Amino acid sequence: MENTNRRVPLWLVGTIEGTLVIGLSDIFFYGAYLGLGSSL
Repeated sequence: MENTNRRVPLWLVGTIEGTLVIGLSDIFFYGAYLGLGSSL
C-alpha cells in the first residue's frame, strides 16, 4: 500500500475516461435530437 499513493488505479482512469466519452457522445446525440447539433 506504499506505492499506490503515487499512481492512479487503472480502473479509476478507465471509469473516468469512459464516463467522459459517454457524456460527450450523449451531449452530441442529444443536441442532434433537439436539432441544435445538426449543423455539426
